[in-house]
Amino acid sequence: MRDRGVIFHAKHAFMPNFLGYCGPDERGRIRQSLEGGGADEALVRSLQRFEAAYPFLKLIARSAGREVFDYAVPEAYWIGNSLLTRVPVSDFYKFYHHELPGKDARGVRRAFRSIDGHAPPHHTFYVMSTYAMSGAADGPGLDNEREDKVGRLVDSCRISWGKVRKVKKSELQVEYRPVVVAGGRMELAKPRLKTVSYNPEVRPFDAVKAGDVVSLHWDYACDLLTPRQVRNIAKYTDWDVLLVNGFLAKAGENRR
Repeated sequence: MRDRGVIFHAKHAFMPNFLGYCGPDERGRIRQSLEGGGADEALVRSLQRFEAAYPFLKLIARSAGREVFDYAVPEAYWIGNSLLTRVPVSDFYKFYHHELPGKDARGVRRAFRSIDGHAPPHHTFYVMSTYAMSGAADGPGLDNEREDKVGRLVDSCRISWGKVRKVKKSELQVEYRPVVVAGGRMELAKPRLKTVSYNPEVRPFDAVKAGDVVSLHWDYACDLLTPRQVRNIAKYTDWDVLLVNGFLAKAGENRR
């Protein structure tokens, strides 16, 4: 289960690392490990140097009494599962203050008050709340141009999911529901088609086919999802949107 967890985590961490957004420059090592299907200690050390993702895994693992790379732990962070509900609100609050680099403690306190603290340590919530805090906590309301920009960034940075419609050599056409920001709220829009990249050398993408559902990160297909995982990512994404919209509504009231 540990090796599966390491590989699952690496699949979802790869593209932001490749683009230079997250973690140390380990794109070559991660890609080589994914194509070879091996989870050696060098890969583990690389993943431990990601300043945001790895602390989240430690928080979830500690609360659940699991090893950090037990498969269910990175699955909880990236996709969502019942381990998220085992993290006490007080532990998550302290985590934001003391263990997660670069967070604005004042903004976090305001967000937690607005949503009564019922927040999951889920990657999508982290992404949405980060952009919501920076865009709405203290400044003026988002205009149309900023709403479009924030919506695109959130949609790329969160983990989304899409059904494969067409398969090409290194691209997939998928149908998915993007996150958009409109009227000071985030929402999942109607399904649309988009083209994403994938690596056919990484299993199970050597056998990907139309009808499969894949997880997506920065327009890159990370892994094939099971029906249970599809239900979970939809469930926890809905929860994330609901909570962040609660914060945005409170921020809007405070500006009036």
